[in-house]
This record gives sequence, C-alpha cells and structure tokens, in this order.
Amino acid sequence: MPTPLTAAAPQQATAATGFIHAGTQTVTRPATLDDFDGVNALHERCSLQTRFARYQAARRSLRLAEFQHLTRPNSSLTWVTYPKDDPHELVATTNLVRTTEAGAAELGIMIEDPWQGRGLGTSLVQYAHAQARALGCSSMVAMTGSGNVRMLKIMGALGATRPAVHSSTVDLTVPVD
Repeated sequence: MPTPLTAAAPQQATAATGFIHAGTQTVTRPATLDDFDGVNALHERCSLQTRFARYQAARRSLRLAEFQHLTRPNSSLTWVTYPKDDPHELVATTNLVRTTEAGAAELGIMIEDPWQGRGLGTSLVQYAHAQARALGCSSMVAMTGSGNVRMLKIMGALGATRPAVHSSTVDLTVPVD
C-alpha cells in the first residue's frame, strides 16, 4: 500500500510530495513549462494502450499550447512524478483542469507502463482529489474507458458510482470534501 510521505500546498510552485511504491520512492511536484519535453518523452515511452486510456485516442505528444494551459495555475493544477533518484525521468503526469461546469475539475492521469499496478495511480488520484479544493472545485470528473478496471476501482474508492455503460467511455464524478 502506498504511503504518503509529505503533503504539499498546490500554490507552492516548488512543493513536492513523495510516495513509496513497491519499495521505490517517487517524488511528485508541480509541473512547469520546463517539463514539456520530459512529459512528451513520457508519452513516447507509453504504450498505445496507455495513451488511449488517458486520452481515448492514440496521442503521441502534447502541443506546447496545450501544456501551457495545463500549467496555468488559474485554470489547472498539473504535477509530474519521477523516481527520487532520477528527477529527469518522468514516470507519470497528473492534472486537474477546470471545466465549463461550475465547481468541476477534470482529472487526467498517465503513468508509464512499468509503473502501473504498483499503487502509484491510486496515490496520485487521491492526491489530486485532496488538492481539488485548492482549485475551488466541488467535484472531480474523470472520463475513462468502460473497461479501464483500474480507474473504475480508484474512482469507486473515492465514492464514484459506475454509471450504466452505453458506450466505450464513462464519466465518473466524485465530490470534493
């Protein structure tokens, strides 16, 4: 089970949070524009299945304008995660983006394939959920594939109910306490 090591306030641009996953310590910190190349390198290393789970499309990279939006604190909170001993090797990216629905933020998470199934996703989603209040949100929404068992389980643990499946994707909503 992942163990949180510290908590970080989202408004602190240099704050970091650590987790231990299967014996490996990771660091999660707010993303900056300097992370653009590292995030795209992460995309390149991820399998088609992983990228499809994240975007519902086979995207290979983000455009700079998209990443600028994700790192703009007034509309988004974005974090990057790396092994403690290798800060240049990003293994995950997580973000919350304000939506047009009042009080809602959309969750996005992508974890490099070898890091999946180790509890990192659970820790990152729980962390994002806790930080959603700082973004002024009353709910967190995730769109995922109807067969994405891991995300369905993670969001279910936070209180999302699985809606009736009528397509290949589902929208899951959890309240922000």
